[in-house]
Amino acid sequence: MERTLYYLFYYFFAKNLPRSYELGPFGKWSGRLRRLVCRPLFKDVEGFFSVERGADFGGGRNIIMREYAGLGENLRVMGTGTVTVGRHVMMGPDVMILTSDHKANEEGFDGYVTKDVLIDDHAWIGARAIILKGVRIGKHAIVGAGAVVARHVQDHEVVIGNPAKVLRVRVQPPDDRKS
Repeated sequence: MERTLYYLFYYFFAKNLPRSYELGPFGKWSGRLRRLVCRPLFKDVEGFFSVERGADFGGGRNIIMREYAGLGENLRVMGTGTVTVGRHVMMGPDVMILTSDHKANEEGFDGYVTKDVLIDDHAWIGARAIILKGVRIGKHAIVGAGAVVARHVQDHEVVIGNPAKVLRVRVQPPDDRKS
């Protein structure tokens, strides 16, 4: 019953509050309230995290948030697979994460295929990127705006396009932390 109340409070009130970075103290209060309401909804939470305005993640039972992870504005998580968002991950607006897909055969629809998604530490996800089931976004990777990611992105890679292709590999700084 308590979980249901948090769910209803998030989707009918907190989801629509202003962005956490606008309107001064009211925006900060809005971000804190969303975080407070989402904490009991998510599968696992580690430390501070943020959820921006309009994020839609179903019941949240399949979301794992690591320290300083952020769910971007109007994020949409669809499917029953687990989505793990690593430490210091940033997302632009309108990102879609799909963890389930239709299983098709000659006769038509035959259920669903579900796989987990991992967005590893320090990754950046650009606006309107789409991440498909079973994908791992590596540490320090960047997914360009509008990219459709159907395959793993290795550590430090920058990918763009549909389907996402490697644009370049970011140079790892010599003092890079082992995160």
